[in-house]
Amino acid sequence: MNNKRMFSIYPNTMGFGFVVLSEKGEIIDYGVVSIHPVSNELCLKRIKEIVSYYRPEILIVEDYEESYKSARVKNLIAEICNYCKEKLKIFKYSRDEIRNVFDVFGARNKYEISKKISEAYPQLKSKLPEKRRTWEPENYYQGIFDAMSLVLTHYYLKG
Repeated sequence: MNNKRMFSIYPNTMGFGFVVLSEKGEIIDYGVVSIHPVSNELCLKRIKEIVSYYRPEILIVEDYEESYKSARVKNLIAEICNYCKEKLKIFKYSRDEIRNVFDVFGARNKYEISKKISEAYPQLKSKLPEKRRTWEPENYYQGIFDAMSLVLTHYYLKG
């Protein structure tokens, strides 16, 4: 563990999923924030509230530059990083880095990664999404597991 409070954010089409971890690596808070209608300004306002309340020292986000994210989500991640750059140490990890880390543990897709996360953090089991079929939309709670996958990738790569 790195003994610093961490905040991981995973923006999606509805808003964002997040987790806040204590200095000991325990989950303090987690959730999905839906913004209607979705706007970066409102997402950023909620993120600022979370940062102000929990005062994390590390921010973990997806490395969006090479991703297939929408322009709105890429802009939101850039705005989050810009807001936090003077307050927090920022780490970015790509989807490929996340997949490579979880592949070591036999998890090769979002569902398998989410299952591994819920095994490590049993308090998230009630939010574990069912296995998604190709034509189904992503589960509402998937953003929590996506944010947590960033945290575990950080632990694995930065130890």
